[in-house]
Amino acid sequence: MQSTTAPLEDPHAVELALWFHDAIYWPWSHHNEERSAVWAQRFLQQQGLPAQRVATVVQHILDTKHTPGPLTGDALWVVDIDLAILGQEDAVYRQFERNVRKEYFFVRWPRYVAGRSTVLQGFLDRPRIYQTDFFAQRFEAQARINLRHALQALREGKLYT
Repeated sequence: MQSTTAPLEDPHAVELALWFHDAIYWPWSHHNEERSAVWAQRFLQQQGLPAQRVATVVQHILDTKHTPGPLTGDALWVVDIDLAILGQEDAVYRQFERNVRKEYFFVRWPRYVAGRSTVLQGFLDRPRIYQTDFFAQRFEAQARINLRHALQALREGKLYT
């Protein structure tokens, strides 16, 4: 776990990764992070940023795919910030779920329920959703409540409204 008092190794890379991580976002694509990373790499190289910082930004963007596996250092912060919405107050999270459904309007309801349930359950199945102490202490409990409620609504055949 990352201590809440540990400074970021490269705060500029973290910020850039967060700005660019969804620069290319097509709900039907499974390659958004890769495309965003390529775009960020090209842009940042053209701006003359150091190669190491560009490589770090690209890796952080790819880390937001939320695939299982060990992350360390600043990558933990990037991913936790990306997942912060899961632990927001009830009304904010409900609006987020409505917006997700709007993004995936083209997916028929039964398939949406199956896919969204898999995503939400995947987060619930983790020992910890948030890997930094800072985010875990502030958002873990509420995130688990939000995810359980959203899953229950989907099981009942309705959107979490």
